Amino acid sequence: DHTLDRDQTVLATVRMFMDLDLVNKFRIDHQTLIRWSITVRKNYRDVMYHNWRHGFNVAQMMFAMLTSGQMSNQFTDLETLALLVGSLCHDIDHRGTTNQFQALSNSPLANLYSTSFMEYHHFNHFQTISNVEGNNIFKSMSEADYKQLMDLIKQVILATDLAMYFRQKKTFKELAETDSTNWAEPQNKALLRSMMITGCELSAITKPWEVQRMVAEKIASEFFNQGDIERDKYGKAPMYMMDRSKRDELPKMQVDFIDNICMELYESLEKANPLFRPLLDGCLANRRNWLNQVERRTSFADISSANVTLTHSSVTTRDSEDVELDESKLQSELQHQPEEDPGAVES
Repeated sequence: DHTLDRDQTVLATVRMFMDLDLVNKFRIDHQTLIRWSITVRKNYRDVMYHNWRHGFNVAQMMFAMLTSGQMSNQFTDLETLALLVGSLCHDIDHRGTTNQFQALSNSPLANLYSTSFMEYHHFNHFQTISNVEGNNIFKSMSEADYKQLMDLIKQVILATDLAMYFRQKKTFKELAETDSTNWAEPQNKALLRSMMITGCELSAITKPWEVQRMVAEKIASEFFNQGDIERDKYGKAPMYMMDRSKRDELPKMQVDFIDNICMELYESLEKANPLFRPLLDGCLANRRNWLNQVERRTSFADISSANVTLTHSSVTTRDSEDVELDESKLQSELQHQPEEDPGAVES
């Protein structure tokens, strides 16, 4: 999305709903969808990584899976809507800290929920803003459909907790490696949806090298900020990947991340659907890129310096300006967009 300014990301969000024909199928009012999209954007906090840009990028990858990956043919309209909405809202109101940090700090969220603290909060926050007058894009749905949709969206958002991925990955791998697997079977289908959202959540590792390098710096910076708080405020030695004193080992951390989490996931997704092959190829390419940085002993400062040019040339530098979007202007732009131009949602 690095060629899109903040308003264009909202335009692209609306376009994704249109291109999937969700606006027509669920009789979603255009002005309400625009207002809801702006509200979702505003309810992402200005943290280093888990911000609106991340939510949008995850949704865009889900859109690509549903369209280029032809997965919309596998799912009902309700499931498709749930996957897009859940992707877009999966980290709404993220504080830039992990579930483990919520427990360590004895945060209200850790006391409110028994597990997956942040994910339950994201889901409930999504429901709250969607029920605000003028934001309800689901108001034309029947009560039964609405209840089923909320259950599906909840499943999507909870599946972004990596703890759930680790519990399910063995089963998914076995199913993906079995030619006779029936993905239409409800339990298998639910697992497939969960693995797809995980693949979207981690998809920065599959992006072109310049983008992957920049995203890795942002994630690491957010992790290091948490590690600093854990050490300074709670007297706890941070995990390896959150220890700022280990920042120059970021390339090795990324190789380990790919080897221990990402590779198996994208291999299984590719077996489940060969059209997902570009994700696996991107992951493999970035493993080679990070391994090259390990061999060259590239420091965190070197990575930051290399990212400066990309950041300064990108419209993302305007993100801090939080300019109000003119809804009538956006509506006009939507009306004048060609019907068969999905380019607005490409990263």
